[in-house]
Amino acid sequence: MTNLRQRTVSGLGWSAATQILGKGLQFVTTIALARLLSPGEFGLIGMVVVITGFAASIADAGLGASIIQRQSLSDDHLSSVFWLNLALGSALTLLFIASASLIAGFYNEPELRPLVVAMAFIFLLGSLTIVQYALLQKSLEFRSRFWIETVVIVVSAVVALAMALGGAGVWSLVGQALSGTFARVVMVWRLSDWRPRWSFDLAAIKTLLGFGGHLVVFNVIVYCAQNFDKLVIGHQIGSTALGIYSLADRWMRLPLDNVTSITSTVMFPALSSLQDNVESVQRAYLRGNRMIALVTFPMMLGMSVLAEPLVLVFFGERWRGAITIARLLCFAGLAQSVYNTASWIFLSRGRPDILFRLGVLSMLTRIGGVILGTPWGLLGIAWAYVLGGYLFLLYPTWSSAARIIGLTFADLLRCVAPPFFCAVPMAAVIWLLNEALTLEHPYWVRLLLVPIGIVIYGVLIRTFRLKAWNDLRDLILDAGGQKSRLIRWLLGSDAPIKNS
Repeated sequence: MTNLRQRTVSGLGWSAATQILGKGLQFVTTIALARLLSPGEFGLIGMVVVITGFAASIADAGLGASIIQRQSLSDDHLSSVFWLNLALGSALTLLFIASASLIAGFYNEPELRPLVVAMAFIFLLGSLTIVQYALLQKSLEFRSRFWIETVVIVVSAVVALAMALGGAGVWSLVGQALSGTFARVVMVWRLSDWRPRWSFDLAAIKTLLGFGGHLVVFNVIVYCAQNFDKLVIGHQIGSTALGIYSLADRWMRLPLDNVTSITSTVMFPALSSLQDNVESVQRAYLRGNRMIALVTFPMMLGMSVLAEPLVLVFFGERWRGAITIARLLCFAGLAQSVYNTASWIFLSRGRPDILFRLGVLSMLTRIGGVILGTPWGLLGIAWAYVLGGYLFLLYPTWSSAARIIGLTFADLLRCVAPPFFCAVPMAAVIWLLNEALTLEHPYWVRLLLVPIGIVIYGVLIRTFRLKAWNDLRDLILDAGGQKSRLIRWLLGSDAPIKNS
């Protein structure tokens, strides 16, 4: 148990480093590209990604997650999965090349045809890394993952910016995707010791498909739920509107990607190792939700309140249309950041069937919301997204996960309530200060409210001695923070420096 805790803490540290550095570089790259490219060009690639992303959700047949979840694996399992994934990746590449004209016709954008053909090769390249990447995650080898993702983001950023500066337009975004995928193949094969054998065992595949099959269907359903709005916007409203909406959606997902994903990549394999210890699973799940809420709640509310200066300073005036959409979507992200953690329980406890049923509910909710909201344009779609999450998804998702491990929905609400009641007054103060500033003040001046908000929130969580803060502080110290006097001072820890 102690070894698992140490590996989990180390994994969280490396996963955090991967996300913070990676997403930081990615965010800077997005800012630069937003200055160089138009919303319409972002919208064009968004049209392609909506379609190719759907195929990506089924590309590995759920076998990567099956490798992580299954306790005992033979080399026959791994080699068979590798060759099956390679065959699926090749087939998807050929399918999208053949369908390029149909996709361009659907959107009535002839320029999409060569973009689809180029992006199709991502499936072939991506299929070469699924097994090795799953093994790295299963063994909590997140140091290797850190170097993989760092190299991928740096390479793709350099390629995209060089092409954009050279006047390549939307093709710079294609270059970003292809170069990043190729760099991941090179790095994964370099850092992983496993190599496939020339063997294929159908029986071995069948033992993994029981878990992976449910997961694939769930992934398809969730992808449809999350991207039906973009499909409709691209088809009905146009590429410029899709570019604006996609930027707002990416804005909302910053905290989700940088916090929830950090813990998800570690908690799934860690909880899978605790399958027979329900009390330990309960403690770990509550602790994970507390820490996620502690970080994401103030980020979501702060980003919503300061959406105008943040969008205009970082992305420029031509992205003004994304401000109101970003404000609304941040409220959806507030709930998503915590109820999305239910997937840890469903996957680690071997219950992808529940995940599937909830995925169907999510898809119906999102599709219904888009249909009802489309007559009111982007604003109507955004409002439907927010209301659907709170009215139809929050309770059934979280309560289902809670029941499996002997908790209740009320337990989970109590778990995240303290961070929420500290984040709300912080956001209220920042909103009042932002409103008090006149139009004579440049927008960059309003960004000074960000550190003010951090200080206010820090004072509140320390004053009320939030358990979530103690959990996060202990995690940082256990991950090596106790070796730094500065970190110990910032965390308010009097713990002595531990010898490694």
